[in-house]
Amino acid sequence: MKHFGVSSTLRRRIKHNGICTINGQAASTRDFVHEGDEICVTLPEKNPFPPQDIPIGIVYEDDYLMVIDKPAGLLMHPTSAVRDGTLANAVAYHYEQTGQHCSYHPMHRLDKNTSGLCMVAKEPQIQYAFDKQDLGYKRLYLAICEGRYPSRVTTVHAPIGRCPDSIITRCVRLDGKPAWSDFTCLAAGKDYSLLQVVLHTGRTHQIRVHSSYLGYPLAGDDLYGGSRRFIGRQALHAYCLQFTHPMSHRFITVNSRLPEDMDAFVRRAGWNYIY
Repeated sequence: MKHFGVSSTLRRRIKHNGICTINGQAASTRDFVHEGDEICVTLPEKNPFPPQDIPIGIVYEDDYLMVIDKPAGLLMHPTSAVRDGTLANAVAYHYEQTGQHCSYHPMHRLDKNTSGLCMVAKEPQIQYAFDKQDLGYKRLYLAICEGRYPSRVTTVHAPIGRCPDSIITRCVRLDGKPAWSDFTCLAAGKDYSLLQVVLHTGRTHQIRVHSSYLGYPLAGDDLYGGSRRFIGRQALHAYCLQFTHPMSHRFITVNSRLPEDMDAFVRRAGWNYIY
């Protein structure tokens, strides 16, 4: 099973909870198989998130994965403090309404108040395939930072870890995990600039931390030094996903337009941008 991209976690589930047959006969994971054998594995349904009718924009979906345009204000999954009303609950409802017996495996996470595209694998082996194969997975963001950004392109290699006095706030620190972001200035005014950011790693709050580290915190991001004068959340939107599909091997690009709050900011600044 490992040869076919089945993760160790899923192999354990198959071994301890699954029902295996070879050519219609009950079997175990220790049995030998031969060329031409038909192997069937059935796993008990595992969806820990109660379905809730929460509107979400699904911009791409097939039998293996889906790409969702997450609105700002929506958590990716329940926490110890918030038990429902999350993207995971919304996806569970979508599965229920469409008769899909699938699970919820986010390929990456967006902060609650970051909007835009996020990918969900419907089975753990799809997530495993992305992790183990070089599938050209690329995430692009649009951000509005405070101040006039001084250069066209900036590459940031700065490790990120937790701040010593907080379990939430992150900072650049020598003993942090490697973090790599590419910033491109698309438009600049006296007080604010529009940036495109490409993530090469996926650390918590990475763009927000790196932007603040450069001295240009995101507009609305009061956790990292930004002002909420013109926007009530960090001005950050995941606008493009590019990836090679792990099953069809097609190269896919998915785009999302700016949400109203960021679009209004851009129009007020008089910036012309194309993405």
